[in-house]
Amino acid sequence: MQTTVSDTYLSIVGGGLVAAVVTIVANIFWDQKKQKLSEDWEFRRYQANLIHFSTAGLMEAFFSAKSELLYMTSTLELLLGTLNQLTAQADQIVRQQGGPQLTVAELEQRKQQLLQPFQSFNAQQVTLRWNQYEQKAKENHAKAEVHLTTLKHLVPAELYDGLLTLFERLSAPFVWDLPHAKEKLKTLEDALPEILELRAKLFRQLEIKLGR
Repeated sequence: MQTTVSDTYLSIVGGGLVAAVVTIVANIFWDQKKQKLSEDWEFRRYQANLIHFSTAGLMEAFFSAKSELLYMTSTLELLLGTLNQLTAQADQIVRQQGGPQLTVAELEQRKQQLLQPFQSFNAQQVTLRWNQYEQKAKENHAKAEVHLTTLKHLVPAELYDGLLTLFERLSAPFVWDLPHAKEKLKTLEDALPEILELRAKLFRQLEIKLGR
């Protein structure tokens, strides 16, 4: 049986059509694949940026809280030292003016009269410093909570639990006086190695998101 020119032509056309269809389908498939890969990469990069931003935010909140507490305790110590110095001076002045016949009760009464303006000023300054610290503490607390919420679904549960546990420990309330404020400051200072370790783990998660 002989192949006609027409059959040959149809065979060529048909083969070319099949090849064209296959090429088109292949191009569509790879275009979709590339688009999917591109979208996946952009999403992972977006997540990595969120982790980076939240990590930096948590570090900023921590160091801001530490700085505020250091400033406040230093200021309160200065105010207390000044008041103690004034108290000693007032005691000396009253004793010199009153002489040896001055009773203990009279000594204390006259001292209080001399110190009253300074004590009032000191009390006002202490209240002012605590109020300023409270406002800053609330701001840092709110910022840290936002960043923790962002990280909750971006990092492994174990890492998030570690971050949350540390946050709750460092933000726990304390008695508002100088000795307890200094204890709180030491708690923050002692937590620095743990914070740096958690930061390193967060950066590792950032690298994983970027496929590095």
